[in-house]
Amino acid sequence: MPIKKGLVALITTLFALPTLAHELNVNVKNIKTIKGYLLVAVYDNEEHYNTNSDRVAAKKVKVTGTSMVLNFTDLPTGNYAVKLFQDENENDQVDKNVMGLPTEPYGFSNNGGRFGPPSFKKAKVVVDKTTEIEIRLR
Repeated sequence: MPIKKGLVALITTLFALPTLAHELNVNVKNIKTIKGYLLVAVYDNEEHYNTNSDRVAAKKVKVTGTSMVLNFTDLPTGNYAVKLFQDENENDQVDKNVMGLPTEPYGFSNNGGRFGPPSFKKAKVVVDKTTEIEIRLR
């Protein structure tokens, strides 16, 4: 009988694990032109954030309004940083001028990046349960 109770406890624990996954809702504001796509990437560490590699989640969503909410689910509790840009001409890259500055709207979590991308430390947000953040395109 104790083996059955242990098995039931193990199965109950395994089914409870998905409740450890959380949701990040990114509210994108200040969309000035309703065209193209929003390309969004979520990173869970500084190295990947700095190299734009191994993102934990990403979305490409058609722009449909002057503000949009993008949901990322099944994220474990932790620190995350978000980068996004509006690909107005749909070429899947951030267009830049001759000085290397973006010519398409972009943003970062915590709205940093006025003079270049903020560090992971400055852009990070803690995701625990349902976390809501706002990013204003610049």
